Parts: sequence; C-alpha cells; structure tokens
Amino acid sequence: MDLMATGILVLIGWIWYASMKAREQCHETAREVCRSMGVELLDDTVSLSHMGIQRNERGRLVLRRVYEFRYLDGDWSLHHGAIVLCGYTLESCMLAVPKTCQ
Repeated sequence: MDLMATGILVLIGWIWYASMKAREQCHETAREVCRSMGVELLDDTVSLSHMGIQRNERGRLVLRRVYEFRYLDGDWSLHHGAIVLCGYTLESCMLAVPKTCQ
C-alpha cells in the first residue's frame, strides 16, 4: 500500500513538473514573438486552454497542449494568440490577424 501511494505521489509530481516546464517554454515563446513584433504581451502570461494526447513524429504518445495569450499593438488594440506544443516541441504559433478598414 505504501509503495502504491509513493508511486501516485511521484506521478503527480512528475505531471506537475512537466506542466510547469511546458508553460514556461510557451511563456518564453510568447515573449519572444511579441518582442519581435514590437507589441506588448498582456499581463506577461500564457494560459492553458486545451490538453490532449497525440502521437509525435516518433510514434510516441505525448501531451498536446494549447496555450493562449493576449497582446496589445501600438494602437492599444487587443489581439489573441495561441501556442501549440506537442510534448515539448513547438508545433505552431498562431496570431490573430487584425481587421483593416477598406
């Protein structure tokens, strides 16, 4: 019984550590993207919006996480972005395209 409880605690700790590592990776990516675009990352944060399981290019089961963030452009317009991680590999970074008046 003690071995099972220890195993569960180790598993919970590993999941927490892996989630924090993935979140920090997405946070750094969002900061770099916003810095390169000359916009401001709102609240300097990202938030997990979706999580699921998928196979990576090696055929292994990994967590696929989607983190969302918001940013302000020079006109103080709010835009949304998303970063997709497959395991710890950056799969994509999507940014909202601002609407223009014609």
